[in-house]
Amino acid sequence: MRLIRNLKLKHQISLLILIALMMMILMQSMYNVFFNSLTRDRAAQFASNLMEQVALNVNTIAKNVERDSITISYSKSVQELMVSNNIVRNTELNDYVSEIFTLTRSSNQNIYSIVLLNNQDRQISDSFHYNNDILKTLGKMYNFRSDEFKKPVFSSIVRDSSDAFYYYSYISPILSSLDNSKIGSCIFLLDTRELEKLVNTTEITKNSLFLILDSDNRVIVSNKGLKAGDIYENVFWQEGISHTAKDEIVYEGKKSLVQYKKIESMNWKIISVLPISELTSDMKPIISLGIWLSVIMIILLTATGSVFMYNMTRPIMLIVRFLSRVGERNLNYRLKIPSTNEIGIIATHINQMLDNVEEMTRNIVENQTSLYEAELSKKQAKLSALQSQVNPHFLYNTLNCLSSIGLAYDVSEVVNISSAMSRIFRYSIKGKDLVSIKDEMSCIKDYLLIMDIRYKGKFEIVIEMEESFLQMKMLKMILQPIVENAMYHGLEMKTGGGRLFIQGFISEYGYMQIDVEDNGVGMSENQLSELRQGIRDDENMELSGTDKQSIGLGNINKRIRLQFGSRYGLEVFSEEGKGTRVTVKLPIIEPTGKMTLLP
Repeated sequence: MRLIRNLKLKHQISLLILIALMMMILMQSMYNVFFNSLTRDRAAQFASNLMEQVALNVNTIAKNVERDSITISYSKSVQELMVSNNIVRNTELNDYVSEIFTLTRSSNQNIYSIVLLNNQDRQISDSFHYNNDILKTLGKMYNFRSDEFKKPVFSSIVRDSSDAFYYYSYISPILSSLDNSKIGSCIFLLDTRELEKLVNTTEITKNSLFLILDSDNRVIVSNKGLKAGDIYENVFWQEGISHTAKDEIVYEGKKSLVQYKKIESMNWKIISVLPISELTSDMKPIISLGIWLSVIMIILLTATGSVFMYNMTRPIMLIVRFLSRVGERNLNYRLKIPSTNEIGIIATHINQMLDNVEEMTRNIVENQTSLYEAELSKKQAKLSALQSQVNPHFLYNTLNCLSSIGLAYDVSEVVNISSAMSRIFRYSIKGKDLVSIKDEMSCIKDYLLIMDIRYKGKFEIVIEMEESFLQMKMLKMILQPIVENAMYHGLEMKTGGGRLFIQGFISEYGYMQIDVEDNGVGMSENQLSELRQGIRDDENMELSGTDKQSIGLGNINKRIRLQFGSRYGLEVFSEEGKGTRVTVKLPIIEPTGKMTLLP
């Protein structure tokens, strides 16, 4: 903040325009990211919904198959056929069971063939659709002929040796309704072509991948022509990705969004892989439009900002150059700004102030000439009186004018400095010599306010005085020169921050004591000795490290002693590199004016 405050006005405006441009670019970038993310999330949600729908359809198929299997397994005819050894009765039961097969297959198009197998390996099947090679393969995989096989299972896909087409099956034990013992097995051979219809209608983007895998990671169906029965080696859905997760992977050289869902009833997986570039391709025209709009807005903002900066800074630069000429005592020069806004009003008031200054100066010169002609001695006295009246009031009015200018331009530093200086001048020229310590400290605080603005918070100010002590009285303008001396000769020369400590209290020896202490550069023993001697001799001493003289500590000491006696005055303590403390000893003067002097 301090660095920005020290920049020229045109640089501050340029910085403001630059920040606005950066914010516009940032907003455009966020806009692009938001739209890309929104499009991707919506596509991912759509794919997730498709997966849910496919999973629901597959679960429906599984439930229908399980229901049909239970219907067949617990049929009285099937139960009797599994345990009967009567050839004639078996022939009758075979016909009835065949009708059951036909009805079941006609009601469920996913069933390709049905096989019943009893404990003696006697097989009853729909012979038209049945292939014995598939049964052998399933027997090796699941050992359903053993008595331990008592839990239904959906198998991995198998292929008919006489056909290139793949099937999957549902194998369930047939349990006796009498003693719940295993009396055979029911095998449904299921067609995968219905699943292909589900998957082939789920294409989201041109190169998206949608497939179903069995429990052995073999491809059942795929929308991208992956060969059924092959083991799918990409297992990215198992490596750190949770169920139904959405994660980014690199698939076939493209950054893609992968999702998967398990079908718990069949121990299958549904996988969706969506290339991210294809998800956001539809947004490119909108993004391009946003970029072009941003470029146009940036150009317009730069152009209008330049115009405004020129119109604002040019009059101010004219005022700065004008004040520089006035500072070089070119008082006849007047400011010419055609603007009628606030800057033009300030220029008018500055010209009026200069006219008043010129007229006042002319009157002073005329008065001085007439006084000189009348009487040299009387002229000197009257001139001193006139200067003591006119100069402070002129400075006071000028500071008020500067305060108005600061308010008009919202420059708080100018307002604060001019207001503080006005209060200091008014305090110094008005009132009695004896003032309350509170009033004296108000003058000190105004001075420290100016110093704080000048040094930008470099120094820490600590004041410790009780309210009862502040009501006591003292000589006016005693502390301000001491504080100023501490700031300029103690703290200003110090590297880094400094600390000024002002403390007031009633000493145990019966006098008021005010300490002004700084942790500045301090003084050597020789310098301190010379300064103390100068105070005693009522002389201003030059402090080491500066080309300025001290603030008249000798004069302050002399004022106190002439007013109150030799028991009071100043004491100076200092140590080189550690700081200086000035102690002021004053008599106790109560708010009523009652004074208590030391004996």
